Amino acid sequence: MQRAAEDHVQSILSDAVSEFARTTRFAVAFGGLERAGDAIVTAVSGLEHGSLEGLLVRGDRGLGGRALREGRPRIAVNYVRSRQITHEYDAYVVDEGIIGLFAVPVLVDGAARAVLYGGTREPGMPGNGFVRAAGGIVRDLAHELRVEFEVARRLEARRSETESLRSSAQLPAPAIEVLRNVHAGVRGALAEASSPALRGRLSGIERRLTDFSAPSALSSSIAEAARPVRLSPREIDTLAQVALGATNAEIGECLGLTENTVKSYLNAAMTKLDASTRHAAVSRARALGLLV
Repeated sequence: MQRAAEDHVQSILSDAVSEFARTTRFAVAFGGLERAGDAIVTAVSGLEHGSLEGLLVRGDRGLGGRALREGRPRIAVNYVRSRQITHEYDAYVVDEGIIGLFAVPVLVDGAARAVLYGGTREPGMPGNGFVRAAGGIVRDLAHELRVEFEVARRLEARRSETESLRSSAQLPAPAIEVLRNVHAGVRGALAEASSPALRGRLSGIERRLTDFSAPSALSSSIAEAARPVRLSPREIDTLAQVALGATNAEIGECLGLTENTVKSYLNAAMTKLDASTRHAAVSRARALGLLV
Protein backbone atom coordinates (compact mmCIF):
# COMPACT_ATOMS: atom_id res chain seq x y z
CA MET A 1 0.00 0.00 0.00
CA GLN A 2 1.17 3.54 -0.73
CA ARG A 3 2.07 5.63 2.31
CA ALA A 4 -0.88 8.00 1.86
CA ALA A 5 -3.27 5.05 1.61
CA GLU A 6 -1.75 3.45 4.72
CA ASP A 7 -2.15 6.71 6.64
CA HIS A 8 -5.80 6.89 5.57
CA VAL A 9 -6.48 3.31 6.71
CA GLN A 10 -4.78 4.11 10.02
CA SER A 11 -7.04 7.15 10.40
CA ILE A 12 -10.10 4.96 9.78
CA LEU A 13 -8.91 2.51 12.44
CA SER A 14 -8.26 5.30 14.97
CA ASP A 15 -11.76 6.70 14.42
CA ALA A 16 -13.23 3.22 14.88
CA VAL A 17 -11.37 2.71 18.16
CA SER A 18 -12.61 6.05 19.49
CA GLU A 19 -16.18 5.19 18.49
CA PHE A 20 -15.75 1.69 19.96
CA ALA A 21 -14.82 3.21 23.33
CA ARG A 22 -17.71 5.68 23.21
CA THR A 23 -20.46 3.24 22.27
CA THR A 24 -19.38 0.23 24.35
CA ARG A 25 -18.31 2.31 27.40
CA PHE A 26 -15.13 0.36 27.91
CA ALA A 27 -12.62 2.35 29.96
CA VAL A 28 -9.86 1.38 27.55
CA ALA A 29 -10.05 0.61 23.84
CA PHE A 30 -7.32 -0.17 21.33
CA GLY A 31 -6.81 -1.94 18.03
CA GLY A 32 -4.45 -2.90 15.25
CA LEU A 33 -4.42 -4.00 11.63
CA GLU A 34 -3.56 -7.57 10.71
CA ARG A 35 -0.15 -8.17 9.14
CA ALA A 36 0.77 -11.71 8.10
CA GLY A 37 -1.43 -13.22 10.80
CA ASP A 38 -0.27 -10.86 13.56
CA ALA A 39 -1.40 -7.37 14.59
CA ILE A 40 0.35 -4.24 15.85
CA VAL A 41 -1.59 -1.98 18.22
CA THR A 42 -1.56 1.45 16.57
CA ALA A 43 -4.84 3.02 17.71
CA VAL A 44 -5.66 3.59 21.36
CA SER A 45 -8.20 5.33 23.59
CA GLY A 46 -8.13 5.75 27.37
CA LEU A 47 -4.60 4.50 28.03
CA GLU A 48 -2.84 5.96 31.05
CA HIS A 49 0.72 4.79 30.48
CA GLY A 50 0.89 3.95 26.77
CA SER A 51 2.04 0.42 27.58
CA LEU A 52 -0.04 -1.21 24.86
CA GLU A 53 0.67 1.23 22.05
CA GLY A 54 2.95 -0.36 19.44
CA LEU A 55 2.56 -3.83 20.95
CA LEU A 56 2.97 -6.70 18.47
CA VAL A 57 0.24 -9.28 19.06
CA ARG A 58 1.13 -12.66 17.63
CA GLY A 59 -1.64 -14.57 15.93
CA ASP A 60 -1.26 -17.51 18.31
CA ARG A 61 -0.77 -15.54 21.54
CA GLY A 62 -3.02 -13.79 24.04
CA LEU A 63 -6.69 -12.93 23.76
CA GLY A 64 -6.39 -10.84 20.60
CA GLY A 65 -4.24 -13.45 18.88
CA ARG A 66 -6.86 -16.06 19.61
CA ALA A 67 -9.62 -13.83 18.27
CA LEU A 68 -7.61 -13.27 15.08
CA ARG A 69 -6.86 -16.97 14.66
CA GLU A 70 -10.41 -18.17 15.33
CA GLY A 71 -12.16 -15.30 13.58
CA ARG A 72 -14.61 -14.71 16.44
CA PRO A 73 -14.86 -12.54 19.59
CA ARG A 74 -13.12 -13.68 22.74
CA ILE A 75 -13.55 -12.45 26.32
CA ALA A 76 -11.58 -12.78 29.55
CA VAL A 77 -13.47 -11.40 32.53
CA ASN A 78 -10.28 -11.71 34.57
CA TYR A 79 -7.46 -11.53 32.06
CA VAL A 80 -4.46 -12.53 34.18
CA ARG A 81 -6.27 -15.54 35.64
CA SER A 82 -7.78 -16.82 32.42
CA ARG A 83 -6.79 -20.39 31.51
CA GLN A 84 -8.08 -20.04 27.95
CA ILE A 85 -5.23 -17.89 26.65
CA THR A 86 -1.46 -17.57 26.78
CA HIS A 87 -0.06 -14.84 29.02
CA GLU A 88 2.88 -13.23 27.21
CA TYR A 89 1.21 -9.81 27.41
CA ASP A 90 0.15 -9.79 31.07
CA ALA A 91 2.69 -7.13 32.08
CA TYR A 92 1.35 -4.68 29.47
CA VAL A 93 -2.27 -5.30 30.42
CA VAL A 94 -1.63 -5.03 34.15
CA ASP A 95 0.39 -1.83 33.70
CA GLU A 96 -2.75 -0.20 32.30
CA GLY A 97 -4.81 -1.44 35.23
CA ILE A 98 -6.95 -3.63 32.99
CA ILE A 99 -8.90 -6.41 34.68
CA GLY A 100 -11.30 -7.67 32.01
CA LEU A 101 -10.60 -7.70 28.28
CA PHE A 102 -12.78 -8.21 25.22
CA ALA A 103 -11.29 -8.79 21.75
CA VAL A 104 -13.19 -8.90 18.49
CA PRO A 105 -11.74 -9.53 15.00
CA VAL A 106 -12.71 -7.42 12.00
CA LEU A 107 -13.48 -9.79 9.13
CA VAL A 108 -13.23 -8.67 5.53
CA ASP A 109 -14.45 -11.29 3.05
CA GLY A 110 -14.03 -13.95 5.72
CA ALA A 111 -10.46 -13.06 6.68
CA ALA A 112 -9.44 -11.25 9.87
CA ARG A 113 -7.92 -7.91 8.84
CA ALA A 114 -7.91 -6.11 12.20
CA VAL A 115 -8.71 -6.62 15.86
CA LEU A 116 -10.42 -4.28 18.35
CA TYR A 117 -10.15 -4.52 22.12
CA GLY A 118 -12.16 -3.18 25.02
CA GLY A 119 -10.82 -3.26 28.56
CA THR A 120 -12.27 -2.62 32.02
CA ARG A 121 -10.51 -1.36 35.13
CA GLU A 122 -13.31 -2.63 37.36
CA PRO A 123 -14.62 -6.19 37.78
CA GLY A 124 -17.25 -7.17 35.22
CA MET A 125 -18.12 -5.97 31.74
CA PRO A 126 -19.82 -2.62 30.90
CA GLY A 127 -23.48 -3.70 30.82
CA ASN A 128 -25.35 -6.10 28.55
CA GLY A 129 -25.28 -4.09 25.34
CA PHE A 130 -21.55 -3.88 24.68
CA VAL A 131 -21.47 -6.90 22.35
CA ARG A 132 -24.19 -5.49 20.12
CA ALA A 133 -22.57 -2.04 20.15
CA ALA A 134 -19.19 -3.54 19.29
CA GLY A 135 -20.76 -5.52 16.45
CA GLY A 136 -22.02 -2.34 14.81
CA ILE A 137 -18.62 -0.67 14.96
CA VAL A 138 -16.92 -3.79 13.61
CA ARG A 139 -19.34 -4.06 10.68
CA ASP A 140 -18.80 -0.42 9.73
CA LEU A 141 -15.03 -0.77 10.01
CA ALA A 142 -15.05 -3.95 7.91
CA HIS A 143 -16.99 -2.15 5.17
CA GLU A 144 -14.56 0.80 5.12
CA LEU A 145 -11.52 -1.48 5.08
CA ARG A 146 -13.00 -3.54 2.25
CA VAL A 147 -13.37 -0.38 0.15
CA GLU A 148 -9.85 0.85 0.98
CA PHE A 149 -8.21 -2.50 0.24
CA GLU A 150 -10.03 -2.77 -3.08
CA VAL A 151 -8.97 0.72 -4.12
CA ALA A 152 -5.37 -0.07 -3.16
CA ARG A 153 -5.53 -3.34 -5.11
CA ARG A 154 -6.80 -1.63 -8.25
CA LEU A 155 -4.24 1.16 -8.06
CA GLU A 156 -1.43 -1.34 -7.57
CA ALA A 157 -2.64 -3.39 -10.55
CA ARG A 158 -2.81 -0.22 -12.65
CA ARG A 159 0.68 0.83 -11.53
CA SER A 160 2.09 -2.61 -12.37
CA GLU A 161 0.48 -2.52 -15.80
CA THR A 162 1.86 0.96 -16.44
CA GLU A 163 5.38 -0.09 -15.44
CA SER A 164 5.13 -3.18 -17.62
CA LEU A 165 4.12 -1.10 -20.63
CA ARG A 166 6.93 1.37 -20.00
CA SER A 167 9.60 -1.29 -19.55
CA SER A 168 8.61 -3.02 -22.79
CA ALA A 169 9.90 0.01 -24.69
CA GLN A 170 12.61 1.11 -22.25
CA LEU A 171 15.67 2.87 -23.64
CA PRO A 172 19.16 1.75 -22.57
CA ALA A 173 20.27 3.32 -19.28
CA PRO A 174 23.07 5.49 -20.84
CA ALA A 175 20.63 6.93 -23.38
CA ILE A 176 18.12 7.74 -20.65
CA GLU A 177 20.79 9.55 -18.62
CA VAL A 178 21.78 11.62 -21.66
CA LEU A 179 18.15 12.51 -22.28
CA ARG A 180 17.71 13.60 -18.68
CA ASN A 181 20.76 15.84 -18.81
CA VAL A 182 19.65 17.40 -22.10
CA HIS A 183 16.12 17.88 -20.76
CA ALA A 184 17.36 19.61 -17.62
CA GLY A 185 19.66 21.81 -19.73
CA VAL A 186 16.82 22.84 -22.01
CA ARG A 187 14.60 23.62 -19.03
CA GLY A 188 17.38 25.76 -17.56
CA ALA A 189 17.91 27.63 -20.85
CA LEU A 190 14.16 28.13 -21.17
CA ALA A 191 14.06 29.72 -17.71
CA GLU A 192 16.77 32.20 -18.71
CA ALA A 193 15.60 33.01 -22.24
CA SER A 194 14.18 36.53 -22.65
CA SER A 195 13.36 36.41 -26.36
CA PRO A 196 9.80 35.19 -27.07
CA ALA A 197 10.97 33.54 -30.29
CA LEU A 198 13.80 31.71 -28.51
CA ARG A 199 11.48 30.67 -25.70
CA GLY A 200 9.05 29.26 -28.28
CA ARG A 201 11.77 27.22 -29.98
CA LEU A 202 13.11 25.93 -26.66
CA SER A 203 9.59 25.02 -25.53
CA GLY A 204 9.09 23.02 -28.70
CA ILE A 205 12.35 21.14 -28.14
CA GLU A 206 11.44 20.49 -24.51
CA ARG A 207 8.03 19.08 -25.50
CA ARG A 208 9.60 16.78 -28.08
CA LEU A 209 12.09 15.48 -25.51
CA THR A 210 9.30 14.80 -23.01
CA ASP A 211 7.09 13.13 -25.63
CA PHE A 212 9.98 11.00 -26.83
CA SER A 213 10.66 9.59 -23.36
CA ALA A 214 7.04 9.49 -22.15
CA PRO A 215 5.04 6.24 -21.85
CA SER A 216 3.14 4.87 -24.83
CA ALA A 217 -0.33 6.28 -25.51
CA LEU A 218 -1.96 3.42 -23.65
CA SER A 219 0.45 3.67 -20.73
CA SER A 220 -0.06 7.43 -20.53
CA SER A 221 -3.81 7.02 -20.40
CA ILE A 222 -3.49 4.50 -17.57
CA ALA A 223 -1.18 6.78 -15.59
CA GLU A 224 -3.40 9.79 -16.17
CA ALA A 225 -6.46 7.84 -15.07
CA ALA A 226 -4.67 6.87 -11.89
CA ARG A 227 -4.32 10.49 -10.91
CA PRO A 228 -4.32 13.59 -13.18
CA VAL A 229 -1.52 15.93 -12.11
CA ARG A 230 -0.69 19.40 -13.42
CA LEU A 231 2.71 20.86 -12.60
CA SER A 232 3.70 24.44 -13.32
CA PRO A 233 6.74 25.04 -15.59
CA ARG A 234 8.81 26.13 -12.58
CA GLU A 235 7.86 22.99 -10.67
CA ILE A 236 9.01 20.87 -13.62
CA ASP A 237 12.22 22.94 -13.85
CA THR A 238 12.92 22.21 -10.19
CA LEU A 239 12.22 18.47 -10.49
CA ALA A 240 14.38 18.23 -13.62
CA GLN A 241 17.33 19.54 -11.61
CA VAL A 242 16.52 17.25 -8.68
CA ALA A 243 16.62 14.33 -11.14
CA LEU A 244 20.24 15.24 -11.87
CA GLY A 245 21.11 15.19 -8.17
CA ALA A 246 21.33 18.96 -7.69
CA THR A 247 20.96 20.46 -4.23
CA ASN A 248 18.49 23.26 -3.53
CA ALA A 249 21.34 25.79 -3.61
CA GLU A 250 22.56 24.46 -6.97
CA ILE A 251 19.03 24.48 -8.38
CA GLY A 252 18.60 28.10 -7.29
CA GLU A 253 21.87 29.09 -8.95
CA CYS A 254 20.93 27.34 -12.19
CA LEU A 255 17.39 28.75 -12.38
CA GLY A 256 18.09 32.17 -10.89
CA LEU A 257 15.94 31.53 -7.80
CA THR A 258 16.47 31.86 -4.07
CA GLU A 259 16.86 28.66 -2.11
CA ASN A 260 13.57 29.30 -0.29
CA THR A 261 11.77 29.72 -3.60
CA VAL A 262 13.25 26.43 -4.80
CA LYS A 263 11.93 24.76 -1.63
CA SER A 264 8.48 26.23 -2.26
CA TYR A 265 8.34 24.90 -5.83
CA LEU A 266 9.61 21.52 -4.67
CA ASN A 267 7.10 21.27 -1.82
CA ALA A 268 4.26 22.22 -4.18
CA ALA A 269 5.31 19.55 -6.68
CA MET A 270 5.61 16.92 -3.94
CA THR A 271 2.13 17.77 -2.68
CA LYS A 272 0.58 17.53 -6.16
CA LEU A 273 2.36 14.23 -6.80
CA ASP A 274 1.49 12.83 -3.37
CA ALA A 275 5.19 12.14 -2.78
CA SER A 276 6.88 12.17 0.63
CA THR A 277 10.41 12.77 -0.72
CA ARG A 278 11.95 14.74 -3.59
CA HIS A 279 13.16 11.55 -5.26
CA ALA A 280 9.71 9.98 -5.00
CA ALA A 281 8.32 13.12 -6.68
CA VAL A 282 10.78 12.67 -9.56
CA SER A 283 9.77 9.02 -9.97
CA ARG A 284 6.08 9.91 -9.91
CA ALA A 285 6.55 12.71 -12.46
CA ARG A 286 8.39 10.33 -14.78
CA ALA A 287 5.68 7.69 -14.42
CA LEU A 288 3.10 10.28 -15.46
CA GLY A 289 5.16 11.41 -18.46
CA LEU A 290 5.76 14.87 -16.98
CA LEU A 291 9.52 14.48 -16.76
CA VAL A 292 12.20 12.69 -18.73
